[in-house]
Amino acid sequence: MSKIHDKTNIFKAYYGQVSEDARLAGVTDEMTLPNFENVSETLNLAGMVGEIDSPSAGQYKSATIDIPFTQVSKEAFGIMCDDSTSIILKSAQEILDTETYKKIYVVRTITIKGMTKGHDYGKLKKGGYGNPTIKKEVIYYKDQVGEDVIEEIDKFNGKAVINGEDVLGNVASLI
Repeated sequence: MSKIHDKTNIFKAYYGQVSEDARLAGVTDEMTLPNFENVSETLNLAGMVGEIDSPSAGQYKSATIDIPFTQVSKEAFGIMCDDSTSIILKSAQEILDTETYKKIYVVRTITIKGMTKGHDYGKLKKGGYGNPTIKKEVIYYKDQVGEDVIEEIDKFNGKAVINGEDVLGNVASLI
């Protein structure tokens, strides 16, 4: 089967666990996911004809996520005071089978843990969203499509998995 990964059909956000009681109803229609950049050192050595940035496998710079809401609420801003609970995003991803022209759906689950770095109360807008946000420093991130773990980073526990592969390999066994 030849597949085209099409788009996100719909998503929901949850606080701590996936249940209707834990659903974050005030999350807006779009979330920008974190950008992970490796820690690197610039190499400019004798015999080289330039410099390169050499990334360290499994070592990541600070990454943040802004969690947007439609309006300020007690429930939404309760997240600001609790750094121990996960934010879970579940989406239905559309995939087009190019042989049958049928769409199939697969679940994508993103789990994020982070420490609150700040918050923005947004704006007051007649007839519109206020767009307040909470900014979290990402300390744990897991992105799973169906049963496949696309990426899992746990900064405090030394875990860095990309596309099912432990990018640190046997580094931990060396120390």
